Amino acid sequence: MIKRAIVATDLSQASDIMVENLEFLKEFGVKELLLLQCPDYQEVASEVFPYVATAQAAAIEDQKQVLESLGFKVESRIAPGSAKREINKIAEKEDFPLVVVGSQGHSLIGGAFLGGVAHEVMLRAKRPLLIVRLTIDEDGKLKSIGLSKEGVTNHLLYATDFSPGAKGVVHYLKKILRTENVKKLTLLHVQDRSRIEPYLVERVDEFNVEDTKRLNKLKKEFSAIENLKIDVKLLYGDPHVEIMRELEDSGASMIIMGTQGRGFLRELFVGSVSQYIARKATVPVLLIPYTE
Repeated sequence: MIKRAIVATDLSQASDIMVENLEFLKEFGVKELLLLQCPDYQEVASEVFPYVATAQAAAIEDQKQVLESLGFKVESRIAPGSAKREINKIAEKEDFPLVVVGSQGHSLIGGAFLGGVAHEVMLRAKRPLLIVRLTIDEDGKLKSIGLSKEGVTNHLLYATDFSPGAKGVVHYLKKILRTENVKKLTLLHVQDRSRIEPYLVERVDEFNVEDTKRLNKLKKEFSAIENLKIDVKLLYGDPHVEIMRELEDSGASMIIMGTQGRGFLRELFVGSVSQYIARKATVPVLLIPYTE
C-alpha cells in the first residue's frame, strides 16, 4: 500500500482538471497528499509577485478543497524554486513513495509545468513518478483521459528489460498488487531489434528461450497473489513501438516501467523509450527510477 503522495500543480486550468480526477489514487492505498506548487525565483522576485501570491494562495486552496472533498487528507505548500528540482528534492527528503504530475502530450496550452517540466522531473526522479495524461476534446476543453471505469489499476502492463533497476520495479509493483482492485497483470519484454540485427539474428531463438524463462520466473513471483490473472508476452521489434502496440491491444489501464534500461545511461533511456511512452500513452504511466 502506498499511503502518501505528492501532487505537483502549476495552478493552471489543466492542473485543475487533473486534481478533479485523482480519486483513483485511493486504488494505490493513498490517503494523504501534499499539494505542491513551485513558482520560480524569477516570478518570486517580480514586483507584482505579492499580488500574484494572493491569487496563487486562493487557487491552491481551491484545489486543496477539491482533493479533500474526494476523501484525502491534504497539506498544501508553495515552495519557490525550480519545479523540476524542488519536487524531487522534497519527495526524497520527506520520503514520499509517489509523485503525481500531469502531462498534456502534444498541446501545451495549460501551463509550462504540464509540458517541459514534467519531462525534467522524470529525468531527475528518485521516487516513483505517476504521469496522468490530459488532452483536449472536440469542443476545445481540457479533460483527463485513460482513466478506466474499471479502475486505473485494474489491468497493469509491466514492460521490463530485465536490467538491474527492474528489481526495484518488482518490489514496488508488489505493493500495488496487494490492493484489491488489480485483476490482471501483463508481463512484457521486447527483444530489441536494434541490438540483434544484423549480427545476432542467428541467436534469436536462444534469446527467446532465456527471456521466456525470465518472464516465467517473474510470473512465479506474483503467482501467490489471489484472483490475479497473469499474461506473459515476448515480442520482437522496436521497444517503444511494440510497447505502444501491446498497450493498445491489451486494453491495459496503466503501464509500469523502470527508468533505466539495460546498457543505457539514465538520461539516454529516459529520453527515448520511457519518454516516448510517457508522451504517447493514453493511460497513466508509472515510472520507477533505478536506485543502487
